[in-house]
Amino acid sequence: MTVTAPFTIRWGIISTGQIATDFTQDLLVDPSLRGVSDVKHVVAAVGSRSVESATRFITKLKGAPTTDLWSWGVQQGMLDETKALGSYQEVYNDSNVDIIYIGTPVTHHHKDAKAALLAGKHVLCEKAFTFDVAELDELIAIAKEKNLFLMEAVWTRFHPISYAIQDVLKSGVLGAPKRMQADFSIDFKVDNRPLSDRFLDAKLGGGGLLDMGPYPSVWAMLLLHQHPLNTKRVPPAFVNSYQRKYTKRGTNVDARSRWLLDFEELGCEAQLMTDMTCHGYKQGAVLLQCENADLVIDYQPQKPDTFRIIPNDGSDATVKASTHHVPIPAELGHGLHFEADEVARCIRDGKIESERMPLSESRIVQSWFDDVRKNGTTDLKDMKGTAGL
Repeated sequence: MTVTAPFTIRWGIISTGQIATDFTQDLLVDPSLRGVSDVKHVVAAVGSRSVESATRFITKLKGAPTTDLWSWGVQQGMLDETKALGSYQEVYNDSNVDIIYIGTPVTHHHKDAKAALLAGKHVLCEKAFTFDVAELDELIAIAKEKNLFLMEAVWTRFHPISYAIQDVLKSGVLGAPKRMQADFSIDFKVDNRPLSDRFLDAKLGGGGLLDMGPYPSVWAMLLLHQHPLNTKRVPPAFVNSYQRKYTKRGTNVDARSRWLLDFEELGCEAQLMTDMTCHGYKQGAVLLQCENADLVIDYQPQKPDTFRIIPNDGSDATVKASTHHVPIPAELGHGLHFEADEVARCIRDGKIESERMPLSESRIVQSWFDDVRKNGTTDLKDMKGTAGL
C-alpha cells in the first residue's frame, strides 16, 4: 500500500500580537489530535518591526513547557529553522515561505496583503478583511491576476459546531426562517485602556464595528445567506443602521453598532449588533426563529460550544427540544488550525479561494461595514482606505 506524504505548507507570520501568537501556537499542535494527516504546517518565518521582536516571539514559543499544547511542534523541531526577520517585506521575499498570515491592525491589512500578493505569496488575512470594499476589490483583482490563494480568516466557519448547525438547517426540521438576531458584545473596559489601543484609535479602525462585527455577520451568512431555501444567494438588502459613539477622552469611535438586513428571498430580517462597553447575552447570543422551532446559539458567538432547538407552541410533534454540545476539545488548542488546514488543502488542490469561505461572501460582509460606518458620525465615517496607493 502506498502511503502518501502530507502536503506541507510553509507559513510566514506577519505581526507578533496576540492573534498571531494564538494562530502560530495552533499550527504547532499535533494534527493527529484532530484527525488530520493529509496536510502539515511549518512556520518558516516570523516578521516584525525589528529582528529582536521577532526573535522574542519565536523564543517564547520555543520555551513552552511540555504541558502546553504547542510544545509538540517545538519538540518535533518545527521552529528549529524558523527565521526571525526585521521587516514584513523580508518575509514576503523569502523563497521558503508559501503563504503569509496577516495579523496586523485592520487599517494595515490592505497594504500588507497587497505587498504579499505582489511578491507572489498566498494570503490568509485576519478579519475584518480590509477597511473598506475598495481595498478588498483591489486585493481580489491582484490575487486572481496572479493566480494566488486569498482568504479572510473567519475561524468560526471551520469549527465543527458550524457544520453541525448547518446540518440541522439542511434537514428542514426547523421550517422556513422568519427572523434572526445576532449579538457579539464584550465589556472591554475601554475607559481603562490607553488611547493608542486598537479599540480607541480611529487610525487603527477603532470601535467595535470592524473588530467585532465579523462574528454576528458570520452567523447571518451561515444561517441565512447559505440557507437551503435561499437558492439565489442574492446579497440581502441593507435596511438601516445605528451607532452609539464612544467620545470619552477625545475619542470618537463606535461603542455600539446595530444594523438591519432583509433577506428578501427568505422573507426574513436579521438584526446584527456589536458593543464594546457591555457584556453579551449569555444565552441566545444568536437566535434564528423558524416556522417550527427556534435555533439558539449560546455565547460566545465567535467560538460557541452549545446550540439548542426549542420547538414553537403548536409545532409538529416531530420537532423535539434538544441541546447539542459540540465543543472544541481543550487538547486541540484555540481552534484556529481548522482554517489553516482548509488553506493548505486549497493550495494543495490548486484553488485560489475557499468554497467554505468564498471571497464573494467576504465582500458582502465588508459592504455592510461600509454602510454602517458611512451612515454613522464617528471619525471613521469619512476615512478612506489605501486602495490604489
